[in-house]
Amino acid sequence: MDISVEKTPKQTLTDYAVDTATYVSITHLPGTTLDKVVQSAKDLNDQAGANKSVPHIGARNLQSESELHENLIDMKNNGIDRVLIIGGGTKNGRVYKNANEVQTIAREYGFTCYCGVYPQQEDFEYAKKFKYENFDSGISQLCLNPRLLNTWKEPTRIGVPSNCTVKGLLKYLKMCGLTESFGYMVDNMNGIWYIDYNGFNTKKFVKELVNEKIHIYNFGKLDQTLMQLEFS
Repeated sequence: MDISVEKTPKQTLTDYAVDTATYVSITHLPGTTLDKVVQSAKDLNDQAGANKSVPHIGARNLQSESELHENLIDMKNNGIDRVLIIGGGTKNGRVYKNANEVQTIAREYGFTCYCGVYPQQEDFEYAKKFKYENFDSGISQLCLNPRLLNTWKEPTRIGVPSNCTVKGLLKYLKMCGLTESFGYMVDNMNGIWYIDYNGFNTKKFVKELVNEKIHIYNFGKLDQTLMQLEFS
């Protein structure tokens, strides 16, 4: 199984998690400057002894053109050649409005570009036509409906939660706006079948998926999750 994982710039992963993961994506949250993401990516590559980091770039989180260009140059100078570009957590960007604008610039520097895809808002054919024409791959936003996720094909990587608590899972769903509409809530109600006394059963959920490229959203118990998947 091909497994990638995620972390914030402040989080530190164990050597086991870094060694097991195909790559580690590093989030770019509102209020965090891109250089903090890039420094975390460089530190992770030092820990891995290889280029395993995929920094996020939140387009609308950028505060200037120079912030983007200077950090793209820094990444290239340090052997980082892949980025995940998303719109960002804010509604209005000071410089860039969407991921496509940033993708065009990142391509000029020779980056491989990944994007976010949203199974509860768009289908695979839409992404294939309007996103995968420009991006090399996509990672799905958290969705707890295996039937819906199984309609997504290559080059999509399926995002799944780690063995987190129910409280942690609900917190993330709320943060992503996935509890705000009736449709989102109905789709994600399927996730109740994968919750037991230990929390979310990632192994059971992943067994329902046909896509073997998995991205673990790190809500806690990451090593435990990786061990269960690695030896399943």
